[in-house]
Amino acid sequence: MGISKRKSRKIVVDGHNYRWSPSQDSGYMVLVVQDYSGNGKKLEVVISDDRNIVIENGSYSIEVGDSKKLIITPKLVENIIRDSIKIGWNPHVAGPPVELFLNEESLEVRRGL
Repeated sequence: MGISKRKSRKIVVDGHNYRWSPSQDSGYMVLVVQDYSGNGKKLEVVISDDRNIVIENGSYSIEVGDSKKLIITPKLVENIIRDSIKIGWNPHVAGPPVELFLNEESLEVRRGL
């Protein structure tokens, strides 16, 4: 199932179209990315709940927590997409989601690769 177009944002990275959407889940922020077509593996990046998280994309922002701030911008999403592809995420192949963890601004594999 694809990411909702109504609740997500479009981003173009290296000529490919993607959709991304942040969602809060049990004390964590999860950034979900998928090919714009809705096909292929989703990328789910878990962001720790130990900092303020601000999502800026024009129409809304979300703050979570009460410590350091991480600002989720389209540029950060672009960098995460590129880094995820480098470590093995293939957004065009069907399969279970790839789960990564954003730790001190680097990505760690949780499962799916």
